[in-house]
Amino acid sequence: MGNISFNIPDSIDKTWEKELLRSHFSGGPDTMPFFCNVSNNNNVLSLKKEESDSCFLNIPWNIGSQGIFMSPTSTLPLSDLPYSLIMEIARGKVNQFRNFNADWEFSGLKINKDLRDQLSNSTLEFGKAFSNTSLPFQEKCLQNAIEFAYQGSDTLIREYMRQIFDIRHQDNQPFETGLSAKVSKPFPASLSSKMEKSFNYMQVGFNWKNIETSQGIFSWSQVDQALESCIATGLEVIGGPVIQMTKESLPEWLATSTSTASQYATAMARFLDTAIRRYNGKIHRWIICSGLNVVTEPAFGDETYFRIACKLAEIAKQIDSSLEIIIGVTQPWGEYISTKKRAFSPFIFTDNLCRAGLNLAAIDIEIVMGSSPNGSFCRDMLETSRLLDLYAVLGMPLTITLGYPSEKKQGELEDSVFGNWKGAKTPATQANWAESFTCLALSKRYIQSIHWAELSDDSASDFPNCGLFDKDWQPKPAFDCMEKIRKIHLR
Repeated sequence: MGNISFNIPDSIDKTWEKELLRSHFSGGPDTMPFFCNVSNNNNVLSLKKEESDSCFLNIPWNIGSQGIFMSPTSTLPLSDLPYSLIMEIARGKVNQFRNFNADWEFSGLKINKDLRDQLSNSTLEFGKAFSNTSLPFQEKCLQNAIEFAYQGSDTLIREYMRQIFDIRHQDNQPFETGLSAKVSKPFPASLSSKMEKSFNYMQVGFNWKNIETSQGIFSWSQVDQALESCIATGLEVIGGPVIQMTKESLPEWLATSTSTASQYATAMARFLDTAIRRYNGKIHRWIICSGLNVVTEPAFGDETYFRIACKLAEIAKQIDSSLEIIIGVTQPWGEYISTKKRAFSPFIFTDNLCRAGLNLAAIDIEIVMGSSPNGSFCRDMLETSRLLDLYAVLGMPLTITLGYPSEKKQGELEDSVFGNWKGAKTPATQANWAESFTCLALSKRYIQSIHWAELSDDSASDFPNCGLFDKDWQPKPAFDCMEKIRKIHLR
């Protein structure tokens, strides 16, 4: 059994203490979480895991104007004595910033004076914490070090992106990367020209729950209309995810009428088969399923859900061997495996897909931040870049699904649930997130296409308030970012 504990600063907002219970161990070759137990007693945050390996921790933390992020510590040996929580967060982020800066400079990135100053400032503030025995002084210096390190990390990744774009634009040719948003309902014909300017693909979504309300009884009218809206733009259309493993997308009858894994898989296969046969010829590229790496109910186990994913890919290829098939992996940082024992991390699930001989066109990595319960806790761009590079090591082409809400979910009291970007969930911060993370994805040559999670807000969405339009088809500032990005970078 491995134990680590932290002294929580007395100055921390008491309402924040419950967010600290999202903390978890991470480690191993894939830097994925371990299953662990987390408790907070008498201002001491304690984590316990079965493995005795040293590891690092991810801890939710308020980074001031940067936002609320899942923040890494450095690798920590197990100890019976508590660590200082804020000190280890500062040490972890300052080291991450320093290490990426050194690695990328060695690889040829030109480091400017602003970056060197930010690196010095973060290191200096961390060192100042040890020059005075006053605890409030130490905590202030350490928080400053954290914020300087995050600001520097943001500057570093943006400079990386700028230099990558300069190199890639030297031949004056647009990038071939795809850009789309999922259309779950028909949009007004007056918006077709805007879609053509903002995207180079269209993507039609499927909600199994709304399509097959009773087993064997289908209503395809909304998908038909959404597809016609997409086709009217003259752009190529991507389909899917056909099956999304969320409460919002799975039909209610599925759990009650399928008591075995075989019955469950058969129902999924039948729906996928029906959908592809109906739209084959109009849609050539399909995201056939997404989220099978996360699902726990029914409790068939990771091995079974992996085999279901493989079976669905085989069924799609049997219909038309020329189809381009994609399987989606959700919550790619794997927070969900810290709260329940799992056979596969999302990285191992993806690795297994790559080795299964399925002839996939790509794996889709879903990075939807700040959206509870189906998304991921917010991270900064440097950490997201690290994650994407990790999945790229597998050698499979990647696509990426992006999303961030323009307002908090109904019923949420604060913008802090699952973290936030730039301190809030507003149309303005959504636009900033959309431009930042879309450009980050474009800077990665191994990413084939970028899909925004929803074109418009919809009560049936897996990700509330993440649309580029509101429910009445009024554009949000994030939609303007898509047109700007396409004009600068894409065909």
